[in-house]
Amino acid sequence: MYSKQNLEAIEKAISELQSGRRVTSVWYGDTRLQYASVDLQDLLNFRNRIKAGMEEPEKNSKRQVIFTTSKGLQ
Repeated sequence: MYSKQNLEAIEKAISELQSGRRVTSVWYGDTRLQYASVDLQDLLNFRNRIKAGMEEPEKNSKRQVIFTTSKGLQ
């Protein structure tokens, strides 16, 4: 599962690459994604995966309601 911080980090990396700075790695959590040579399309694909991972719980969340009834007889 990805967080908003992951999305912000990858968007910063994309912005820096587009402005001419060479980005070689992106951190998310305890994991570091490192590129030998940075490819904009790779970063864009990774951003899309992060966005999909962030939206997934909302799409797949199911609500379960459990209730019981009784006539009071034993």
